[in-house]
Amino acid sequence: MWKLPAVTLFVLATSLSVGAEAPEGQATQIVLEKLRDKENYNSAVRPSPHGDPTEVKVQMYIREIDVDDANMKADFDLTFRMVWNDPRLTYDGAGVSYVNILTPHLAWLPDAFFKYAITTQLESVYPESYLRVYPNGRLIYSTRLSLKQNCPMNFARFPHDTQDCKIQNNPGVLVVRLSCDITVLFADGYTASEVFFTFDEEVQIGKDLHVEKFHMENIKENMFSYCNTKTATGEYSCVQIAISIRRAFGTYLLEWYLPVIFLVIVAYFSFLIPGDQFLARLLLTLIPLISLASFSYSFRQSLALVPYVRALDIFTGISLIVIFATLVYVIACYIKGGQKCNVAADEARAPDEEAPKELSDEPSAFRRAINKLTKRAEFLSRCILVGFYVFFLFVYFAAYCGTG
Repeated sequence: MWKLPAVTLFVLATSLSVGAEAPEGQATQIVLEKLRDKENYNSAVRPSPHGDPTEVKVQMYIREIDVDDANMKADFDLTFRMVWNDPRLTYDGAGVSYVNILTPHLAWLPDAFFKYAITTQLESVYPESYLRVYPNGRLIYSTRLSLKQNCPMNFARFPHDTQDCKIQNNPGVLVVRLSCDITVLFADGYTASEVFFTFDEEVQIGKDLHVEKFHMENIKENMFSYCNTKTATGEYSCVQIAISIRRAFGTYLLEWYLPVIFLVIVAYFSFLIPGDQFLARLLLTLIPLISLASFSYSFRQSLALVPYVRALDIFTGISLIVIFATLVYVIACYIKGGQKCNVAADEARAPDEEAPKELSDEPSAFRRAINKLTKRAEFLSRCILVGFYVFFLFVYFAAYCGTG
């Protein structure tokens, strides 16, 4: 007795649910029928009602960036969209805002690809993609992809390098910019007079985006640019996006610059040891020299191999030269006579103290002046070694950290 009303209510609810979904389902079916109608729709022909060029607008949302500066490559996890109009796919949208087609390859798609990408178009475009069709014929093609791309870099100022000359450093800041210019799209099958690309809106970047050893820069007004290419077959449309990031200089300051400076200071400590203790002075200069040479070789293995000198190479080379010059000074003092390089003895002698007998017996005033200069030569050498390195540090950091 009570089963009939229950069944009736169930059928009525199901009918209402189907009826609610009917407009969207019918619209989807209409669009699919148009896509499969080979007589009236050809996916190989671009939408051009009056022969006008087809405008394709680009949208992008960057989720993750992984920069491998050692191999000059960059990996991007992003959502990529293209927007254009196709009058052949208009339909009656009563009660329907748009329909989603999960087989976008049935429609005409702009033959876009990433110019410097290592991955192929098939691997980077089709996975996780859909086609959104609006009643007025507006189409949005959306796909999420992982893009591995070559990213040429210039490391002449590494780790103070600025890859994009259009973006300048702020003076006095110890973190610098590294920008990777990414040619996003390049239409090869159609010339710019047939299909051209434009930017629909700003590129969006994930709020929690983190790049190891780098910091994201703010979106710049000039990050979008056009890079149309002319070939023997015509001019092809191309758009480019520059993703700017700042290299974290603090990492290199703690891991390389300060340890190298400390090694040089340790070598300078040999000046404070009496000249007759040759072994102690030798070890204080020889150990930093060997340590810096070995550490430099190991550290360079983790960097990109380039055929030119980098800023880091200049800093390391000058530091090695200074430590080696200190070692030569110590050995020269030992060969000439340890007591003559004794800092304590030189500083303790009173200004009016009588010179050693062998000097006072010199008959010539000229020879006495020469001996006096020779006696002070070691002190001047120490001052030159220390002063040169301090001056070099000032010039180096002012040149590379204070300018772009």
